[in-house]
Amino acid sequence: MEIPYEVTPRRDTGLFNAKLGIWLFLASEVMLFGGLFSAYVFLRVGVQEGVDTPWPWGINVHKDFVYLGFLNTLVLILSSVWVVFAWVALKERNWRKFQLYMYGVVACAMIFMVVKGIEYNSKLNHHHGIKLTDNSVMEGTIVHGTDKIDFTGTKFTFNLQGGLPGFIKDITKDDVGFSLEGEESVEFANAAEVKAWFLKSRSKVANELALERKRYRSELAVDRDSAKPVSVNTKATVIAKGPIQMKANPRKVVAHSATSLSYKDGTSVEGKLVRDAVEFVVHEVDMQLVLPQNQRTSIVWDVIGDEGAKKQFFDAQKLRYDELAEYYEKRGKTIPLSTMRGYILNLHPVHIGGHGDDHGDGDHKEHGKEKKDGDHHAGVSTHLSEAIPTADTESAGSEEGHEHGGHDEHTISVPRDKIKFMGNHGPRYGNYYAIYFTMTALHGLHVVGGALVLLFMVVFGKKLYLKNPEHLANRVEVGGLFWHFVDLVWIFLFPLMYLL
Repeated sequence: MEIPYEVTPRRDTGLFNAKLGIWLFLASEVMLFGGLFSAYVFLRVGVQEGVDTPWPWGINVHKDFVYLGFLNTLVLILSSVWVVFAWVALKERNWRKFQLYMYGVVACAMIFMVVKGIEYNSKLNHHHGIKLTDNSVMEGTIVHGTDKIDFTGTKFTFNLQGGLPGFIKDITKDDVGFSLEGEESVEFANAAEVKAWFLKSRSKVANELALERKRYRSELAVDRDSAKPVSVNTKATVIAKGPIQMKANPRKVVAHSATSLSYKDGTSVEGKLVRDAVEFVVHEVDMQLVLPQNQRTSIVWDVIGDEGAKKQFFDAQKLRYDELAEYYEKRGKTIPLSTMRGYILNLHPVHIGGHGDDHGDGDHKEHGKEKKDGDHHAGVSTHLSEAIPTADTESAGSEEGHEHGGHDEHTISVPRDKIKFMGNHGPRYGNYYAIYFTMTALHGLHVVGGALVLLFMVVFGKKLYLKNPEHLANRVEVGGLFWHFVDLVWIFLFPLMYLL
């Protein structure tokens, strides 16, 4: 049985089946991305400067990655041209030419995803922000993994009804072993054995609870007053034979003190807090949520502890203010309140120790250490928070070397009790980042999906080409329509997310 209009177009619509189907599918895709674009626009225009969480300026967020985003735009445009050339090659019955262009399209898709991977890695692993208790914000990099709570545990109490206790994943060194409290014969060589015992005990406790509940319901049916309540011990405590080193994830911790650590899953740890501060390299200070009259006495300056950085910030702010005042004075207007509270006046790069007379600090000291002539920051007027590693830092080593080497001279210690929120530039960091990752990741999935379909056609399409080349040409045309849509979405996405 032959399916009608699989190759030849219908007389009424002028479309063959697959082409009609792809247009219907693309209509649903337009509604999907249209809803996301609309959400982005409405959230952005609804932001009240100085009151709501500031909406980042695209160029300031992405900085050097703007050029990589533009490169990705050119790559996708080139791939859209090549997919048309591949379709034309099939129409001309030139299989080798079709292969060449189609492999080029797939290569462009791979380049696009590699660039996005580099950008995601930068935002998720190398760039962070810390909001302090007075809503001042420091942008920069958390170094040495100090966002984790450094703790040494000696006693661990957890629930046998829930999931795996959080402390097990947070242990960094456990070569001293554990013993089960109240059970002298039960000992564990390491956390892995505690985990295995927990999984067995959880099943045992679940069975005991089921039997107890069954017994309670049967007794309740006979005599409500004499029924004994369900009683099963669901708690367990293991005691370490020596200090256990831990790096607790602050997202999983409810509270901590000098001697205890409490997890959201109910686990409690007794021991000693080793360090209650975060090591941070400051790149920018954001005062958009701090009232102008409170900015000079903000907590951020006590945390940074560098008068040169403070002077650098307010000198830049005054310069911007004078420029704005002159601009609006010529037009017979005053500076709008939204501008006064926005990023133009309240977001500026700072550098601990300064860079000489340009920043009002000419002694070139870094926390008591003289700056080295080879420091890759010397002579740089700004230190961007989303910058790609420079050639100097790359020659010094890996990305880890970039964080742990050149930046160490500029590291400050941020007390954890002064931190309101901290995190990488991921989806949790604000509405902008949540929508940015949602839309770019969804678009990336479309790129991968479209590339796989086109790759399938060129790798496994030879048999269909020999049998019915027009059929394969129609399938490539349908795939090309989807690929054009993917390109079009990025053309809207790039300026909206990276430039505005």
